[in-house]
Amino acid sequence: MTTKDRVLNALNSLGKDDFISGENLALDCSVSRTAIWKAIRSLESEGYKIKAVTNRGYKILSRPDRLSVEKINAYFSEKGVTGIKTFVFPEIDSTNSEAKRRAVEAGAFRDAQGNFTKSGKDSHLSLFVAESQTGGKGRMGRVFVSPKDCGVYFSLLYSPRAGVKNPALYTAAAAVAVSAAVKDLYGEQCAIKWVNDVFLAGKKISGILVEGIANFETGLIDAVVVGIGINLQKNPELAGEITKIAGSIEEAKNLKGEEFEIGKKNLLVASVIKKLLDYYDSFERQDENAKSEMINEYRSLSMLTGKTVTVNPTAGLAGKTYKARVRDIDENVQIVVETESGEIKRLSSGEVSLHSFEFV
Repeated sequence: MTTKDRVLNALNSLGKDDFISGENLALDCSVSRTAIWKAIRSLESEGYKIKAVTNRGYKILSRPDRLSVEKINAYFSEKGVTGIKTFVFPEIDSTNSEAKRRAVEAGAFRDAQGNFTKSGKDSHLSLFVAESQTGGKGRMGRVFVSPKDCGVYFSLLYSPRAGVKNPALYTAAAAVAVSAAVKDLYGEQCAIKWVNDVFLAGKKISGILVEGIANFETGLIDAVVVGIGINLQKNPELAGEITKIAGSIEEAKNLKGEEFEIGKKNLLVASVIKKLLDYYDSFERQDENAKSEMINEYRSLSMLTGKTVTVNPTAGLAGKTYKARVRDIDENVQIVVETESGEIKRLSSGEVSLHSFEFV
């Protein structure tokens, strides 16, 4: 056993309010005080937060919240979720990119009758989870900053039997699932900015990117990659204008004078996926009541309803920017707006871009 392991064992054995001195650690481990200091620094580099008090010694304040296939799968088992193939990466370019690479390897997910191919069955319900991303991305090619120890980033590869008819439904369900999990685990009520951003305390804490996988033989969207990023702790590297928009659950808790509880990454992933699959399964069953329940929850969390927004036609589409008041979200997750002239329009996520800092 290394000195670091012995020091960790000693710190783990302490009571809640107890400390252990460097001298006692050195005696227990039969090493020098310098070796103890190096072991403490090594533990801190791994994500342990250790408090040092003169004449008292050391104690652990918090332990690293690391993702684990075993832990995520254990939570799935507790929640009755089956069939998930979980992959965890310390770092990756993008979990969505990895999911799409696996989809390309799989080829067609389903045949003309809607039955799984062997490779499609093997790839369906694959979950890719990462501690950090070097190339995280959002809608319209925007960057989603994804540093280590600040959040959790994951993508689900999902293939519904009848293909994907309305991708916006999958995005909306993901936003509701994230909001529900944050409420359950952290006690915080989120808001959703149509169509794919989750806000907390006025700042974006989660982004969602749903990408379709086409089957060229059937002409259907064979599968979707549902990518979700959730900011848990403040990113110290962010500066400038982006800090007015990007936030974290930790910052929202601190604003209320409450402590952010770490150690829930694996449970958070499992909780979001459980809720998400409940909705997706209801779509497959064509359960209109469950669909309406999801849409109503989405509406109740909408932060744009009743607000005046600036509507920006997306790249490649004709039209001018104009002001409109948001009236509703319809059953197809289109945003219903009223222009200054009184015209009612229903807009899809592919037609417009609404920026959170533009509404009043």
